[in-house]
Amino acid sequence: MHIPKILAKKRDGKALEPSEIEWFIKHLHVIPNEQIGAFLMACQINGLDADETIHLTKAMLEQGDRLPAQTGAVDKHSTGGVGDKMSLVLAPALRACGAVVPMLAGRGLAHTGGTIDKLEAIPGFNTGLSIQEMEHNPCFISRQTDEIAPTDSILYAIRDVTATVPCIGLITASILSKKAAEGIQALVLDVKYGRAAFMQHSEDARNLAHSMVRVGTALGMKVEALLTQMDHPIGNMIGNSHEIVETIACLKGMGPNDTMELVFAQAESLGYDISEVINDGSALQEFNSMLVRQGVDVEVVQQLIDNPWSVLQRAPEAYTIKAGKAGYIADLDAFVFGQVLCEIGAGRSTQSEDIDHGIGIEIHNHIGMKVEEGDPIFTLDAPRGLNDASLKRLMNSITISDYQVNVGSRILERVTISDCSMT
Repeated sequence: MHIPKILAKKRDGKALEPSEIEWFIKHLHVIPNEQIGAFLMACQINGLDADETIHLTKAMLEQGDRLPAQTGAVDKHSTGGVGDKMSLVLAPALRACGAVVPMLAGRGLAHTGGTIDKLEAIPGFNTGLSIQEMEHNPCFISRQTDEIAPTDSILYAIRDVTATVPCIGLITASILSKKAAEGIQALVLDVKYGRAAFMQHSEDARNLAHSMVRVGTALGMKVEALLTQMDHPIGNMIGNSHEIVETIACLKGMGPNDTMELVFAQAESLGYDISEVINDGSALQEFNSMLVRQGVDVEVVQQLIDNPWSVLQRAPEAYTIKAGKAGYIADLDAFVFGQVLCEIGAGRSTQSEDIDHGIGIEIHNHIGMKVEEGDPIFTLDAPRGLNDASLKRLMNSITISDYQVNVGSRILERVTISDCSMT
């Protein structure tokens, strides 16, 4: 095929044929970057229709290895947030219900945390399982291997430098080519919107959810999506070690209401009620078993469950942010929380950066709670000598009102295939 003809066709807003998409992806490793960039920009400007997105996802999937399909295999994917540790609770809880959970996860980037970074806060935890180690493993959380959807790595690197990351069709293909490679039968998607989300507006999140549900269904999976609000931090702990601490609390049945609402809703979308396995301790036991299978010493696991901070890193200096006046907490800006944590070392702006797992925030008083002047709102664990500008930004992220704000559900709506048109 003649690459400029494919580029011109997409440039002019015409839909590509399946054979054109398949050929382009199959030869991606030899196509010059400038032509790949031109293709991506044409997709960004003119969009990809439902059929194009399906064929692009299939082509990316077929260029890599796959895990064998397993009966009862399920997974979830989140578009990223601040305090989002639901995968860490959900995976072992689903396994305790009898599901198989082959979960490929990612690192955090910019203000959003990453599941892999959180797990790497646990000494000895191996997030780099080989495909052979993943096979027949009943529940794992690991990084994507180089063999799974390898063309996604090529495309994403160029999307990142050509301002084409926001294209819904490209996002869909990137996520679902990897999820379909897990051999799963069902998938739940947590598509966030709000200040601290990739999608700022609910309508954009809805469009992405519809696209992913359509494509996932076309690939043979049962897919549901939840649109969830991401203006305020999720739970009471933010940061890598901190979210492991809260994960253990959740698995012991002592998790924050907003976190557990999302975990229960995601399990329900996959067809499971996990309340009993949380209450009887079997979800926690599956978490322990997963840690041991992925390299954590048995004694370390027990110490982690008994007293998490005896095992996990915690930054040496505690900076407590207090209420400047009496009233009700009306806002905690999750975007500012995430940004500041990233800038002081808990996150990264490029994938190769090292991070400090011990940096994090513990929230003492959340949205809707009444505080008096001087009451602690949250504590930042950070390196000594933190600059005043970071602390001031955190202080300014708090809004205290004379009136109590309503604290509603984080879940805006549930999207199933019946909600999605093929346009």
